Amino acid sequence: MKKACRLAGLLFLCLAFSAFPGLAAKAASMGAPLSIDSGHLYEGMERSYAEGYLPAVSGGKALVVLPLLSDSASGPLAVSVNLGDPALSPFVYRNYQQQFAKKSFTFGKETVECYLVQFSLELAKDRVNGCYPVTFTASGVTDSGEPFAQDFTVYVSISDGIDPHGAPPDPEPKTHSQPKLMVTAYKLERGYLAAGESTALSVTVRNTSSTQQVKNIKLSFTAESGEIWPEGTGATYCSRIGAGGSYTWTFAVAVLPTAQSRPHPATITMEYEDTRGQAYSASDRIVLQVRQPVRLEYEEPSLPPRVTQGDTVPFTMTLMNLGKSTVYNALLKFEIPGLAGGGSVLVGTIPPGESLAGTTNFRVDAEALGEVTGTLTLSYEDDYGERYEKEIPLSTTIEKKAAAPTPPSGVDKDGDSRLPGWLAWAGGAVLLAAAAFFAIRWYKQKKAMEEDEMRL
Repeated sequence: MKKACRLAGLLFLCLAFSAFPGLAAKAASMGAPLSIDSGHLYEGMERSYAEGYLPAVSGGKALVVLPLLSDSASGPLAVSVNLGDPALSPFVYRNYQQQFAKKSFTFGKETVECYLVQFSLELAKDRVNGCYPVTFTASGVTDSGEPFAQDFTVYVSISDGIDPHGAPPDPEPKTHSQPKLMVTAYKLERGYLAAGESTALSVTVRNTSSTQQVKNIKLSFTAESGEIWPEGTGATYCSRIGAGGSYTWTFAVAVLPTAQSRPHPATITMEYEDTRGQAYSASDRIVLQVRQPVRLEYEEPSLPPRVTQGDTVPFTMTLMNLGKSTVYNALLKFEIPGLAGGGSVLVGTIPPGESLAGTTNFRVDAEALGEVTGTLTLSYEDDYGERYEKEIPLSTTIEKKAAAPTPPSGVDKDGDSRLPGWLAWAGGAVLLAAAAFFAIRWYKQKKAMEEDEMRL
C-alpha cells in the first residue's frame, strides 16, 4: 500500500514538473552559478525544457539530456547521478559519473556556451510504470576560484514496464524434472556383422540425470530391415540405474544369409520409471554394418604345354561372382619369364551372379628356351574397399623354332620343277602337231560322210 502511494506521489510530481519545466532546477539554483537552458532544443531532445521536456525511453534505456548555462564558471563540471530508492527505482544501479566541458552551440544566428550533460541510464527488466526523479549533482569552480555544487532533478517517465494497478503475474508452475536415458555407446565383437553368422553386440545406456535414479527399466532391440535378429525375445530387464550411472546390455545378434551388404539401422527402446513411479519411454538409433562374404571363382587358367620361339600365344581367364555382393577392381597381373606383353589386365567390376573374362596375348621370347614358370596374381576388392589377393602358378615349355628344309634339285622353293628350256619347247611342238593331225583327220571323215549322203 505504501509503495502504491509513493508511486502515485511520484507520478503527480512528474506531471507537475512537466507542466512547469525547470521549476525544481530554478528553485535549487537561485543565485547559483548554473541554470538550465530551457529555451533551446539540443540533440537527443524532442522538446525543450520550456515545452515540457521528458527523457526518451527505448531499447531498455533512458537518455537524459541536461543543458546547463553559466556566466561565472568556465572550467569542466563533474556530474554524478542519484537514482533514488533502490526498492522503487526502475534503473539498474551502477556508478554514473562523468566530466563535461563547456562547448559552443549555434541556434540560427545565436551562439550559446553550454555544458551539455547527457547520460544513458539502463533500465531494470522488472521495472514498474511510473514517473521517477533522477538527481544530477554538478560540481566545479567559478572563475574567481570558489568551488560550488548544485543539484538538478529530472523526471523520467516509464510506460513499457509492469502496470502497478494490473493483476500480479501468475507464478511459474513447479515442474518435476524428468530423468532421461540414452544410448551412449555400442560395439560389435568384430566391428561388423557377417551375413549368415552371429556375433555379440554390446549397448551402453546412461542415466543423464545427476540427481534422480531410474528403475524398472526394459530395453529392447529392433532392426528396421528385418534381416538382423536378436537372440531370444530381443529384450532385457534392469532393476535400476543410479543418478549419472550406466548399464551395458550384451546379447547375440544373427544375420540372415541373404542380408544386403550395407549399413542397417536398428532401434534401442528404453522404458523406465522415475522415483515417483512416473513412466517414461525413449529410443535411440544405432547403425550396424552387414557384410556379405566375397565368393569370386574362376576357371583354372593354363598356358599351352608347348610354345615356339617368336610365336604369339592367346590367354583367357573367366571370373565368376557367385556371392551376393559386388566385386570391384578385379585385376590380373602376369609375371612369366620368357613371355612378354601380358602385363596387367583390368577385368573391372563384376556384379553378383555375373561373370567376366580377362583376355591378353603373350609374345614368346625368340631367345628363351626350355621350361618356364611364373605367376598370375588375381586381386579384387569388396563393398567396403577391403582388398583380396591370390597367386596362381603358370608354366609352359618354350621350344626352338625349326629351320625351313632345303628344296630338292630341280624344284624351286615354290615347289615347281625346273626343266631345260629346249625340252619344254619340244614338248609343246609335239602337242601342236598331234592336235593338227587329229583335226585334219576329223575334217576328212566328215567330208566323206557328206559325199556318201549325197549319192544316196
